[in-house]
Amino acid sequence: MNFHLSLLTKTTLSGLAITATLGCLAPSADALTLASSSGSWSNVRLDNGITVNPPGGNTVEFLTVGNESQVRWGDPVSFGDKSGLGFVGVTSQSFDVGEMFEVGTLRHFNQSVTQPFATQADLGITLDFSTPSVSQTFNWIFDINETINQPPPACPVGDPPCADIVTFPDAFPTETFSIGGVEYTLKLLGFRDPVTGEPVEKFVSPENGRPNSATLFAKITTPPSEKVPEPTAMVGLGLLGLYLLGRRNQKQKLH
Repeated sequence: MNFHLSLLTKTTLSGLAITATLGCLAPSADALTLASSSGSWSNVRLDNGITVNPPGGNTVEFLTVGNESQVRWGDPVSFGDKSGLGFVGVTSQSFDVGEMFEVGTLRHFNQSVTQPFATQADLGITLDFSTPSVSQTFNWIFDINETINQPPPACPVGDPPCADIVTFPDAFPTETFSIGGVEYTLKLLGFRDPVTGEPVEKFVSPENGRPNSATLFAKITTPPSEKVPEPTAMVGLGLLGLYLLGRRNQKQKLH
């Protein structure tokens, strides 16, 4: 009787060990939460060689319109608006490691303006995470071709002609941070058309047309984990352990 109770106890413990092992192998979602994102414009280079930073002035203005951070440049024609760029961040959203998420929306405003024109502008995007608790800022430069407001051949650029062109960076930055000994990589994936989902490399904006827009996406990844045995293999090893345990106990009883 004692033999059976002892074997039952050991069998139960082995079964619990197998269950625990399988539980460890079960996939678990690494939930992340982006609390908010925001944009900040700076270093607006003009075609007269001047660089303007906040707070700006008459030629270049740094504005906050609603929840959009804007930079506007040029002298408007006929009391219109300045040309410019805007960025709208996002509010709280949750996603998993390896899942693409939205960072914000970039817009381009092409208005009838006179020189000086902007040729480049810097955008810094800050991502504030609540899970994990980390804040990261990415910076890069946009090239701007503000064409003169004259018909071809004086203005041959763009399609249609005289459209302004804003060119996006060739490469998007990547940042790595560590939490609890785990390395995470935060990578901006680039801009996509909000309707088609296709990548956007530049804005070609007709004069006085609707603002062009594109959505910026990113992804957080972790290094590949070490290869572990498949659950079926672990079950097989557990059953083999039970068999060997029973054989050993039977030999002890016979002796």
